Amino acid sequence: MNESVLVVDDEEVMRDVLHSLLSEAGHRVTLAHDGIEGLALAKKQSFDAAIVDVMLPEMGGLDVLEELKKLDPEQCVLMITAFASVETAIQAMKKGAFDYVTKPFKHEEVLHILRNGLEQRRLKDALGDPRNAVRGIGRTDPGRNAPIEG
Repeated sequence: MNESVLVVDDEEVMRDVLHSLLSEAGHRVTLAHDGIEGLALAKKQSFDAAIVDVMLPEMGGLDVLEELKKLDPEQCVLMITAFASVETAIQAMKKGAFDYVTKPFKHEEVLHILRNGLEQRRLKDALGDPRNAVRGIGRTDPGRNAPIEG
C-alpha cells in the first residue's frame, strides 16, 4: 500500500484524527491547514489521494478540488464537510470528487471509500497507459520457451 494522501482541513483536531487514521492504515500523510498550503504542496509533489474539507478559509474546498484535478485529473479526491447539502455534494461530484463524506464520519467508512478510490486510480493508471496493455505480448517463459498464456 503506502500511498500518499494529502489532507487539507483548517481544524487541527480533524487533521490529527485523519493523520492518525491514515497513518495506521499504512498511508504516507501530508497535512495542510488551508487550500493555499494544500495546493502549494500538491504542486511540489504528487499525491495518490487527497481529503479536502469543503469549508476552508480564503479558498474554499470546491476550488481546491478543481485545482487539484487540474494538476492530476486521476487523483482520488474525497470531500468532507460538517455542513452537508445536496447542492454542495452534487457540485463536488461534478468537479471530479471521488466521494463526499459528512462529519462526524465513521473511520472505517473513510478508509473504505479511500481504498475504493485508490483502487480505481490504479486500474485507470494500468488501463490508461497503452504500454501496460501490450507489455505482456510476446513474452516467453524461459523454462518452456513458449508464450505465457493469460
